[in-house]
Amino acid sequence: MRVNYCLLMTKGNYYGTEVAGNWWKRYREKGFFARANGELWMDESGIHFRKLLTSAPLSIHWDEITGAQLGRSHAGRWAAGRPVLKVSFGRNELDLSAGFQLSPDWPTMEQFARDIIAKSNLVE
Repeated sequence: MRVNYCLLMTKGNYYGTEVAGNWWKRYREKGFFARANGELWMDESGIHFRKLLTSAPLSIHWDEITGAQLGRSHAGRWAAGRPVLKVSFGRNELDLSAGFQLSPDWPTMEQFARDIIAKSNLVE
């Protein structure tokens, strides 16, 4: 019997996924296009975000992640001074960046970005 260990679960907002760093180019596959509220969690396979009123989560696997950083906007949407977590990843030969707003606290979000980098075995 396999047990799933959840490393973190929190409510937040998904701001969309940019293609090649261009806010006007949005990734559209498997539910990544539409912005939404929902919940984000991390487990042994990667980062997952389930939008409200949906059953299948958006998933980014640890081996796809190429970086994590904070910003003040993402995919054409401003966060009114709150930090936006930008998770960079590669999929289908595309350079992608998914944006999440999970907490208004900058130090908390900085730690979360460092945890993602450490978990995905990237060097800062």
